[in-house]
Amino acid sequence: MFPPGIRFNDCLFTEPTRVADWKVPKYAGLFVILAKDANCAPKPYQPLYIGEFGNNSPEALLPASYAPLRGCEGDATLFISVLPMPFSTTAQRWALRNELLCAYNAVWQAQEVRAAGSGLANQLGIVDRKPYPEESAQILLLLTGANRLFEPQPEREPRRRIGFV
Repeated sequence: MFPPGIRFNDCLFTEPTRVADWKVPKYAGLFVILAKDANCAPKPYQPLYIGEFGNNSPEALLPASYAPLRGCEGDATLFISVLPMPFSTTAQRWALRNELLCAYNAVWQAQEVRAAGSGLANQLGIVDRKPYPEESAQILLLLTGANRLFEPQPEREPRRRIGFV
């Protein structure tokens, strides 16, 4: 028997409900906005946005006031799921949120991170990695060495016997 809900990393969020029916709970926690996606498993939901609510979170960060949702209030394709964290601090919620962002690449926040610049991207750990010339040179040297193994080996002179003459 499986517990009801949806799992992201080691966190068990509540069963997804429609965004239009959701009300902000009285406790603190994380929320994830989901869209149906048959390619996702084990449950067919893709995370679009991961956020936190609670003690000090401004109302502007909550889904009811989030800009992409304003035109989608009656849309049945958007869902929300909550992870209760009643006695957590804002820093603890943000740390877990950033961990989930790095793991699941929420679609709406990937655009925000790119728009905000590299400072936020570095903070979240989402940095576009550029190839380093040193690494490329080392890889080429390793491949060259590996190719030499398959070249014909030069003939050696016969070995001398070891022992008494």
